[in-house]
Amino acid sequence: MRRILSFLMALFVIAVAGLLAYGYYRTLLSEGSPKQAAFVKGLFPSPVPNGFLKGSVDGLEVSWKGKKMHARDQTGINIFAGENGEEERYPFKTDHAKGLRDPALDVLRIDYDLPGNPFWLRRITDEIVQVERGTYLGKVHLRIVPGYPFTMGYFRLEK
Repeated sequence: MRRILSFLMALFVIAVAGLLAYGYYRTLLSEGSPKQAAFVKGLFPSPVPNGFLKGSVDGLEVSWKGKKMHARDQTGINIFAGENGEEERYPFKTDHAKGLRDPALDVLRIDYDLPGNPFWLRRITDEIVQVERGTYLGKVHLRIVPGYPFTMGYFRLEK
């Protein structure tokens, strides 16, 4: 029994170490990319986006189609392609904040830490900045280690 527990503990430690190493690696790649340079040149969205914004992720074909934003009540929801047309999933709230990894930058924070969202999603925070009129660059963070969010990648939103 002791050997089994030791083995399981070692497996757990290896899994956590692997997850952390992957997070650091993704952050290193993301923060050194041209998209990061564009992100830090972006501005807080003015006016704050309202309505449907078409979403895309460079190099990936995904079922995610974009976000529906409600500027007045600072909420929104993601739109996905579904079997019967579009589906709304994963609500969020928004607010004006400083960047998690770019503290000198004002961003529109998209927070999924809401009751009803899956546990894994509640650890994700998106941030968007305006890079052109009607065009926004988003950054995806995964919050696992307190005080050190991992940057997982970027997405684009267009009016």
